[in-house]
Amino acid sequence: MKTGVLNHPGYKLIDEIKWISENGFDFIDLTIEPPGAYEFDVKEVKSLLEDFNLEAVGHTNPFLPFIFPVKSIRKACMDEFKTYIDIFNQLGIKLMNIHPSYNAPQMPDEDKIKENIEFFRHISELCKAVDMTLMVENFMKPFDSPAVFERIFVEISDIKMHLDVGHANICQEKNLTKSFFSKLSDKIVHLHFSDNKGFHDDHLPLGCGNINWKNIIKIIKNSGYDNTITLEIFSPHRDYLLLSRDKLKKWW
Repeated sequence: MKTGVLNHPGYKLIDEIKWISENGFDFIDLTIEPPGAYEFDVKEVKSLLEDFNLEAVGHTNPFLPFIFPVKSIRKACMDEFKTYIDIFNQLGIKLMNIHPSYNAPQMPDEDKIKENIEFFRHISELCKAVDMTLMVENFMKPFDSPAVFERIFVEISDIKMHLDVGHANICQEKNLTKSFFSKLSDKIVHLHFSDNKGFHDDHLPLGCGNINWKNIIKIIKNSGYDNTITLEIFSPHRDYLLLSRDKLKKWW
């Protein structure tokens, strides 16, 4: 198991890389988002990652409306993803995530699923061209259930899953992590950990919400998973992030 941190989009990326390395994490979940991590010198970032011997996973902007029913907006979103793939490729990153798009007024859920799958297909092809793997992240309905992800994997066989355990806890009768692992363990290649109280994506430190982390970790370990886990915790007091890391290692 390797532990990492998602760089805070509000802070400068260079400062985040230094802090993550200096505090003993194995990798950075490098998100390209404004205001702090959108425009940066790729060569400088690559050099810094190499100097710190810090691995990286690629994380993309979660707010891009790539199924919005206006062609110019869809094209702009596609151009953004092409830029992300190019940057991650220059950095030697082999895993890149994508979040489902929900921004499509009056579009029923079934059509949202179909439109997302078609976009994932195009992005996956672009990733494969540079030996990179695309992974889809779970979030809100209709992209919150194993059944929908099974559909995605039937349509696009070489795509993978990025399971966000915090997202699997939002507006559910019970956390869906066990269900995802029981049905899709062979597809799950990356995890996000943060806590919440079951209603919103709060990004709380571990133990500050209602997620039973000892049970979650037991489920994950029983599946045989032993890959990357990102702490996506945005407390302004970063000692809570370090405490969450220590709790995770103890529970693991």
